[in-house]
Amino acid sequence: MLKKLLFLSVILACANAEITIQYINDKPAGRVKNFMIWQYLKQDITPKQADEAYAQVDGKNRKIEKIYLKKSSNKIIQKEIRCKSEKDLLSIKDEECFKKAMSPYKTLNLSTSKREELLARIDSNATKNMVKIQAEPYSEEAYEKYDSSTVLTMFVSTEKKYRQSNLNLLLSKSFVNSIFSKNVSSWKKFTLIKTVVNDDKLDKLQKSFLLLNGENINSKSNFLLGLNHLRHSSLDGALKHFKLAKKISTQKLEKDKNTFWMYQATKDKKYLNELVSGGNINIYTLYASEKIGKNIDNYFSSLKTTDEKSDKNIYDPFVWAEIMKEIKETPKESLLELAKKYNQKEMEPVQAYILQRANDFKMNVYLMPYEEYLGEVSNDEKALIYALMLQESYMVPSALSRSFALGLMQLMPFVTDDLSKRIKKPISSYSDMFNPDYNIKYALKHLKWMKKSLYHPLFTAYAYNGGVGYFRRHLATGAFTKGKYEPFMSMEMMLNSQSREYGKKVLANYVMYKKILGEEISIISLLKSTTHLKKTDRFRSQE
Repeated sequence: MLKKLLFLSVILACANAEITIQYINDKPAGRVKNFMIWQYLKQDITPKQADEAYAQVDGKNRKIEKIYLKKSSNKIIQKEIRCKSEKDLLSIKDEECFKKAMSPYKTLNLSTSKREELLARIDSNATKNMVKIQAEPYSEEAYEKYDSSTVLTMFVSTEKKYRQSNLNLLLSKSFVNSIFSKNVSSWKKFTLIKTVVNDDKLDKLQKSFLLLNGENINSKSNFLLGLNHLRHSSLDGALKHFKLAKKISTQKLEKDKNTFWMYQATKDKKYLNELVSGGNINIYTLYASEKIGKNIDNYFSSLKTTDEKSDKNIYDPFVWAEIMKEIKETPKESLLELAKKYNQKEMEPVQAYILQRANDFKMNVYLMPYEEYLGEVSNDEKALIYALMLQESYMVPSALSRSFALGLMQLMPFVTDDLSKRIKKPISSYSDMFNPDYNIKYALKHLKWMKKSLYHPLFTAYAYNGGVGYFRRHLATGAFTKGKYEPFMSMEMMLNSQSREYGKKVLANYVMYKKILGEEISIISLLKSTTHLKKTDRFRSQE
């Protein structure tokens, strides 16, 4: 057993063993080079080597920074870490360090005397106001003397339990609209609305937000306010916010989402017809098409290609980065011509991506490449794998995410390492994950493990993106049970925005691939089944 563990550790170490500083120096800046630097920093290197590599990082990357901080002997960096982690603000003598250490979380529970001492050292008026407002009584009257940015910052920059205990207030219409003024950042406004709408222990604030007019907030904030109205049985208010959200949205998917919820609020079939006529393929339009009995036919499952070999290696992430740069720098009117350059069979995913970009992603392409690596999987499994693959990488084998998810199925390095312990012939380096054979083999193993607990494609998609533990916690909140607007409300109320949107997109892909593979499927039945506990997951059926 010990020999096996030692052998495994050698294999996993090989994932980083071949990276040298010379190799890094010779590569162009960007995401792929960042990935190489991350691997290099995990090796046994000197602080000087770590500094040389880190100096070449493109942009800010916390994943790289976390490893670098353990390797570096840079005194400036070390001082910054110490400053940011210091909890006793008044013990800090250095003024620059004091400013770096300042945080609303650290000033929340100060005594009156310590708060006064702290205020004497603060230069910024905004920071002073933040410290002052924390000492005020929890009331609208006390907060009226502060600007809207300070009030919003106080609500957003605090802990959940503190907010529930002290800030769950009934606010007047004039006050609640005043704090959502034009001058405050959209991020702060959206963050507070999302926080309140998703926390039923903030019931008074939820009722206060029914008074918001929505004029000074963005599309996503208005959509959440629409859901808030529905949850408080205010159909007219919901319709008002959905209409406003749709009007100011610049994204087709967002417009479709609001149109769909206008149908949910009114059951007026004109909204279903509007969805179907839009030409986009997503869960909302698929639902509408089935509801009114109209087939969706604006898609392709293959493109015209040649058997010629490309002079570019699509398995090399540096090459894919170059191709992406070329695509982004090509004027829209020249993209169709560029697509002809990538008409080789192996470059079909690249050609598809260019064509979709040329058509503002109104052209729907559902390719089915790399079938030789799938083995003898069922059509249902094949539909799910392709649905995930399309969403993860546009089916480009050398795709690499900002968080360093790898290849076709975008498996994270830590997932890859774990899977290597259970695969007979594991990879020798992370670069092997840009090979469809390895990548799909690892993904199939991962999915097999996930499907022991999750039986529904939507739930599998959520967990694939956010992790099984995350999705299990979401289910524990009571999501996907019976209710007037279920399962749609649970789908829209998921806090993790990435997993929320990812799940919906994968489900739409899954339905389309099932159709292409010749299997009968009803998206309406599929969505209804999410509330059948024993048919969807192992967790709830055991509770």
